[in-house]
Amino acid sequence: MTSDISEHFQGIWRRALNAPSLAALTPELIESWARERGLNVTGVEEREVGAFATIPAIILSVGDAKACFPKSPTEDDPSWSSRRALADAEAALWEKMEWFSPLWVPKRDVAKILATARHSSRQQALQWFQYHTSTLYTLSFQAICIAQILPQARSLSELCPLAREAYLAFYNGYRASSIAALIPAIEGSLSRIASPSEQDVSIPTKVDRVVDRAIATAAKRHFEKMWVPADYLSKDYLFGQDERVFAFETFRRWLHNSFFRKTDEYDGGTWLNRHMFAHGTHSLWQQSSNFERLVVVLATLALIESWHDDTHNVSLIFPVMDEDSKLLWQQALARGFGQMGLKRREQRRFQKHGRLVPVMPTDDGGLLRRALLADDCINELVRPLRDSGWSVEIGEPDEKALYVTVVATAGDERMTIALLSGCATDNALYRKLAETCAAILYRGAPYNQQQFAYGINVHVGPAAAWLPPVPRNGKRRFRSHPIWRRLQRLKGRGCVCRQGHQIRHSAPTAASRTTTLD
Repeated sequence: MTSDISEHFQGIWRRALNAPSLAALTPELIESWARERGLNVTGVEEREVGAFATIPAIILSVGDAKACFPKSPTEDDPSWSSRRALADAEAALWEKMEWFSPLWVPKRDVAKILATARHSSRQQALQWFQYHTSTLYTLSFQAICIAQILPQARSLSELCPLAREAYLAFYNGYRASSIAALIPAIEGSLSRIASPSEQDVSIPTKVDRVVDRAIATAAKRHFEKMWVPADYLSKDYLFGQDERVFAFETFRRWLHNSFFRKTDEYDGGTWLNRHMFAHGTHSLWQQSSNFERLVVVLATLALIESWHDDTHNVSLIFPVMDEDSKLLWQQALARGFGQMGLKRREQRRFQKHGRLVPVMPTDDGGLLRRALLADDCINELVRPLRDSGWSVEIGEPDEKALYVTVVATAGDERMTIALLSGCATDNALYRKLAETCAAILYRGAPYNQQQFAYGINVHVGPAAAWLPPVPRNGKRRFRSHPIWRRLQRLKGRGCVCRQGHQIRHSAPTAASRTTTLD
């Protein structure tokens, strides 16, 4: 669009601002003003304009050039004010979770994340965020980001081999190293996105210039690349009007307020901070969840670059997995399964000595304990209880995955049973569980049980040697295959006598009395 025609459009807009009200503008009035300026008007219409939230406007066509004259002001517009207030509230929630409005995530999932954060403390909001994103930023999602999105960006193309190696290393057990490899890539990408003349400016300035240009591109597309008064193209006006501008601006805020924030000013809970990493002032940046965040940040930078350059190489629609992503994903799965086998062997070795596997910066063994607890809870508690006639509800493992509880009900009967990750558990936990549980079981073989489970007045023993009682008004399924096989296994271990009575290793209680098969 030539500067001459832009000056004419600006003159018409100044005249419109002097009118009693923008809402009073009509296509005939705009056309008459344009003809008074000697413009060759080829079309004029009144319609809604906007890629997301729309506003009424009059569109003037002069040859190939088009101008948009909004009929609502940038200030004192109730509908705009309402949308801006909602956008500000949502942005505050994302800042609470140390994140930004996510791309490539379904709106229903975004709504769930925001709903749980709204009435939570900052720490709880972070925990809920990890809970929700664990099913969103999955291995396959990360594989697509690394294999299909990052190569589309000129600023990240050289990084792709490193990103692939970090991804595979992370699921091969080298988690802290993988996170450390990707943190510097964010600053490097920003430097390559910026123009050569901007290389000597500070990082915060570089962030602003890169994001501002991406927002400017989004603003033009919001108004269909027509001429529009400058106030309507600002990020402040479009923050509540255009979802792309909202995502880009919240991403800028995350970079400023979290990732690039000065060490002495950072007060977040993810510890994903470039300065803390670079200067070694804290080691909590090694949290495993930060790897998922870094992969998503790099993919978002690839999209920011495509809007900064106006190339749009990276789509706002998440790509379908191709063969390269599939192979990368399968590589990670294979390495993850290999690590799981290794960790199981490590767990068994330490368990023989009554110990937990030593804590590592990115893994305290909780994930493995949670997986093992889930497997054994189903096999050793839930199935036998159901075979005995109980209905079962499974609780969530505790934060450290040291135990899980199940509640068995049958009519008016109810009992709670706890399953520990191992016998060598602190006596305080045994005593706490004994207050509500009819039996406390543990995975694996006994290891100095009396040393840990002293002073307990409920049944304590290995889960594999426990046979559930039959409800008073119920009847054990006669030789139900799972329970029959279990009984035979117990007999082989000497845990039941020939008549089918279970041999207890501590004083029986009403909820854990000996039972006999019919």
